[in-house]
Amino acid sequence: MGTTMRLLSIPVLAIGVLFLAHSDPATAQTGVRAEVPVQPNEARAFLKPYGLQNFSSFYRRALGTWLNSNDSHAAGDESGAQQILDALWQGHPTGGLDWGTLPRKPFGINIGSPPCYYGLRMLSDVVDWRVQSGVQGNQAPRTVRMSVLLVGQSNGIEPRNLTELNQGTGVPATHTMHPLLSANDHAIVRGSLALFEEYVFSMTDGQLGLDIQIIPLPNLDLPVHAFANQGSYFATVENPADVWASLSEQQLQETDWWWLIYPSHVPEQYPDFTNAEFITGGMGTGYANGSPLFLVDDRWLVRKPPHIGTGPYTGLERRAYLPQWLQHEFFHHLFRTYPEFGLEDTSHQWFNLANWPADFEGRYEADYFHEAVYRRLQTATPPMHVALRYATADAPWGDLVLGDVIGTFRREPVENPWHIGTIQQISGNQLRWTNNAGVSWNLNADLLVGKLFTGPDCPYYDPPNGTKFDIVLERDAIGDLTDQVRGFSFNGEVYELQ
Repeated sequence: MGTTMRLLSIPVLAIGVLFLAHSDPATAQTGVRAEVPVQPNEARAFLKPYGLQNFSSFYRRALGTWLNSNDSHAAGDESGAQQILDALWQGHPTGGLDWGTLPRKPFGINIGSPPCYYGLRMLSDVVDWRVQSGVQGNQAPRTVRMSVLLVGQSNGIEPRNLTELNQGTGVPATHTMHPLLSANDHAIVRGSLALFEEYVFSMTDGQLGLDIQIIPLPNLDLPVHAFANQGSYFATVENPADVWASLSEQQLQETDWWWLIYPSHVPEQYPDFTNAEFITGGMGTGYANGSPLFLVDDRWLVRKPPHIGTGPYTGLERRAYLPQWLQHEFFHHLFRTYPEFGLEDTSHQWFNLANWPADFEGRYEADYFHEAVYRRLQTATPPMHVALRYATADAPWGDLVLGDVIGTFRREPVENPWHIGTIQQISGNQLRWTNNAGVSWNLNADLLVGKLFTGPDCPYYDPPNGTKFDIVLERDAIGDLTDQVRGFSFNGEVYELQ
């Protein structure tokens, strides 16, 4: 408290900073011995309209390997998928300079940057784990529910040129959710999450499954705004927390992770913005307890923004690229969940190789994420399958007594006196919070619902955001809630009981 409560990370627009060279699609060469590319029919058919001769054998091999290994994995042939992937890595090792020479968006194509690299690394982690563990299927001891919220409408002032963008002026505009996101039982959304589901399962050693629930909110109309700030352009939701009032208490309590998708407010129909790069989301915090909130507009899944391609997405491109975006945003959350490792002490610190831990190998962002999992996070305390659960539907609130929430609480990192404070009992269920800055306000305890309600004397009181402290309970070895109080969550920040 006392600082900005919700910061959205810059999405994948910055990925590629570490690439050391780029080449024209017609002349791109790898500098290694010629190889016979793996080209399933889908890869050949996809590239043929642009001229196969315009893509290096390495580019074709990366795409072919991605498709072939996915097919083998989907058929349950994990050893076959591993052999296909290993053959690629033997010729083009992970972290190799040659990956940086591949064109990032030839002819407007977007299959990731470097092409297919993120998806290939994620799939390799999945396949290697399955081969080693012998696990078939995705049956996990526990699951996290990811609720995908599809907002029906957005509205705001839409700038028509750079002058209006800089001034915050324009014309009123209303936008509706792109119909493709709802088509065929939300096939685009589900397909975008397929590899990410597998990745979560394998990186938690099969301890955590992902339960996807898609929640359409056709009647919800969220305010959006477009603006310029320090040379960057934004077009995003004014306050993502406005969505919570449209959900049932059951939906709020049963969800661990959130993905909020809203109708785009990017004014790309105007000449000044045809090729402009707008930030439309990133990683925020969810309903309570610091849970992850993926945020993006609907066009992110439908068409390629100009900084990463042109034209509408094909299914192949979406399958290859969206795992990259999801992984990028997810690791922002993992790094803030485990700050003790110092893996993101400064925003996107991995963009500079000089900031990598000495024992990390590789060169690209996906390498950093791989190293983070296998050199740090898989031995973290609490383990990921515990730390990544946030739902409170089964919380034993009835076992709590008032003394459980009285004491000193601390938010890490402590950045100002507002981040340490004490809860004291005044009378009955009336409590009072006083922070080290000397600012205090009343709390009304309702332990049966796990909340300490604030009132108008709270400087953050702004329904529904600042109306309550959500009690956070400790979790046991498999992530189930206990009756031991860990602390409370307020505006997405957790204050731990000392």
